[in-house]
Amino acid sequence: MSLINQSMCGVVTQADVVAALCKQIESTALHLAADGGFADCVDLLLSKGADASLKNHRGFTALHLAARSASLECVESLLRKGNAEPNAMDFDMRSPLHAAIGKSDSACDIIETLISWGANVNQKDEYGFTPLHLAALDGLSACVETLIYHGADVTTRSKKGNSALNVIARKTPASLAMVTRKLDCAITLHHSQTSNREVELELDFRSILQHCYPREISYLNTFVDEGQKEVLLHPLCSAFLYIKWEKIRKYYVARLFLSFIFVLCLTLYVLTALAHNCYNGSKDMEETIQEQELCQKQSILGDLLRKNPFVIEMQWWVLAGITIFEIFRKVYGIAGYSTVKQYLMQSENIIEWFVIVSVFLISYIYTNITYTWQNHVGAFAVLAGWTNLMMMIGQLPVFGTYVAMYQKVQKEFAKLLMAYSCILIGFTISFCVIFPDSSSFANPFMGFITVLTMMIGELNLDLLLNEPDGNDPPVLLEFSAQITYVLFLMFVTVVLMNLLVGIAVHDIQGLRKTAGLSKLVRQTKLISYMELALFNGYLPKCLLKILHSSALVSPQAYRVVLSVKPLNPSEKRLPRDIMMAAYDIAKMRKQYGHTISSNGSTTGTYSCFKKYENNNDSGYREYGYSGLGSLQARLDETSENVRQLTQEVRELKKLISAQQLVIQQALAGTVRDGGGRPLIT
Repeated sequence: MSLINQSMCGVVTQADVVAALCKQIESTALHLAADGGFADCVDLLLSKGADASLKNHRGFTALHLAARSASLECVESLLRKGNAEPNAMDFDMRSPLHAAIGKSDSACDIIETLISWGANVNQKDEYGFTPLHLAALDGLSACVETLIYHGADVTTRSKKGNSALNVIARKTPASLAMVTRKLDCAITLHHSQTSNREVELELDFRSILQHCYPREISYLNTFVDEGQKEVLLHPLCSAFLYIKWEKIRKYYVARLFLSFIFVLCLTLYVLTALAHNCYNGSKDMEETIQEQELCQKQSILGDLLRKNPFVIEMQWWVLAGITIFEIFRKVYGIAGYSTVKQYLMQSENIIEWFVIVSVFLISYIYTNITYTWQNHVGAFAVLAGWTNLMMMIGQLPVFGTYVAMYQKVQKEFAKLLMAYSCILIGFTISFCVIFPDSSSFANPFMGFITVLTMMIGELNLDLLLNEPDGNDPPVLLEFSAQITYVLFLMFVTVVLMNLLVGIAVHDIQGLRKTAGLSKLVRQTKLISYMELALFNGYLPKCLLKILHSSALVSPQAYRVVLSVKPLNPSEKRLPRDIMMAAYDIAKMRKQYGHTISSNGSTTGTYSCFKKYENNNDSGYREYGYSGLGSLQARLDETSENVRQLTQEVRELKKLISAQQLVIQQALAGTVRDGGGRPLIT
């Protein structure tokens, strides 16, 4: 009896401990059942009125715990019977979809179930991580592909600025094929209802636009920033860039024209007021006469400018007005960057601010005279202004390749100069020692400039000749000069310059091979810059409305579908090469099973997305991709053959089983003939 009492006391004590523990962690029986994956207990508790919305000490609902325990049955019961909220947040702002990310075989099924019940696939937690971030960080390619298929944004960023695309490219790069597959499926081919030979090609830009309103180019710009620029070669992306550039081109041309006017006004002022000293009226008489002669000799309009000084004054006031407008534009442009550091990292911003400040440094309004130091500031300002204008012109798709060639050769020359600067300095010092009386090597700085000039072939043989006063230098010094000169000729003028030319030619050939991709990258960056300036949120609503209607492909963020006729010669809405590349993809899909009738219904066995399929190529022969069409066709054909073979094997097994049953019954004497007698006794 005492033993029974002790056992009862032990049970009561254990129950009290469990109850106290549950109270401490604020977990209900439904939490414990879901966490353990006990589907029967979950069903029983829900049928008895258990509340699925209650949270425990960490903010978890029962749905969080069921998803974390990889119990599909519990998740379905909680959603169907318990009306659980699929977007409930725990204390870290994570939803059940975050908790569902795992290595279990049912993780993808749970993800699909939650999304089908309305879970936000792009929900961010306290640190800015979406479920796609977590799946990529854990290297779960199946979860990554499932989330991308259901609309997860690969360009979304965490609070530290890490995009999901960056994590995927590092952890599960093969999953990026799902992005390409989605782009493929956005291109469909329809037969015209009036003519069987006329076809219509539909390009659905929803996959590009759905996560980036109103900065429509931000989706593609993220791919460029993360080193995945090859996606721009996809016909859908190329077509979107072409249409977007047609929309936004007028704004860039206007900006380019205003910059040209600004640089032109600055140049005229520097040439008239500074370079030729046509404005200085408050000095003494002697200097005034000298400057007047200089202005009349060197300036085309010297007489007019000296007799009418208000012309130069008017030039500066016009320049000042344009500069003030440029200041407002640059200050307004700061709002388009996430941080000031990011703004200052752009070289064009530094150059433009230098030119703007220089306008006020070279002004006459402070003392009514100009100084020599202002000439130097003005010279650098004009050089910087025209250089920046060249860079702006180089962003245009028409001239982009040529400016890119110049920049590439410039960078390679800078690297080469740094690599071989020591030998150039060595020759400079040697020449300064050997030719101390030469004006070209009077000091090391002038000597270095002379060496650079000699490096390109402007050789000065007079250095090796005798002195003009007839005094011959020592024989040993003359011999040293000749040896040094020959060494410089061989190792610098011949070897170094030919090496530079070879590198430049090689880089230019490489640029020509990748000119198409480079053009798309520059176009993307240019459109991104223009959108930063146009849609940073500080403009009046009426003006923003006008900009939205004129600069956006989808002004109201609706689905945008472009229908073109690729086989019609009069179709001009897209370039011919982009249309035909898109047509090849759509025709390839249609040829291998995915057919679309005139009413839009889909037939056939080919599907745009196949679960757990992982293809790394995309199949665009013209655009540098590696043949998805033939590979996909083989995979589809193999899958169909396997399915048919499996069906035949199943039927054969059924037939064998039936025959075995007949034999067994015959052996047992249960099979009888027409007279009711056993066939085998």
